[in-house]
Amino acid sequence: MILITGGAYQGKSFFAEQLREEAVQNGMSAPPVTKDIHLLVAREIKAGRDPYPLFERMISGHPDIIFTVDELGCGIVPADASDREWRETTGRICCRLAQRAEAVYRVTCGIAERIR
Repeated sequence: MILITGGAYQGKSFFAEQLREEAVQNGMSAPPVTKDIHLLVAREIKAGRDPYPLFERMISGHPDIIFTVDELGCGIVPADASDREWRETTGRICCRLAQRAEAVYRVTCGIAERIR
């Protein structure tokens, strides 16, 4: 599993697709790419579901999965409690994913830097 993080519109999706293409060129099957997991977390919370089991199922079904997520921790703390819950939950999920990931990248201005 690979986790790609960074600010909005910094090239995370493009980089994820590059990693996917590299896997195929190296004779591996194309790993699934799940983009914008921060939005997936928001949908799960809004639906009243715990998002953690969803990610466990995704990883167990596809250990080679590539996730992208917008960095939410930089900036003003939201006044709305539900927005704070969403940000915190997304951050905790990303911490768990990063601990288990084969690699973690941060993309800024289209430049990917491996941070783990």
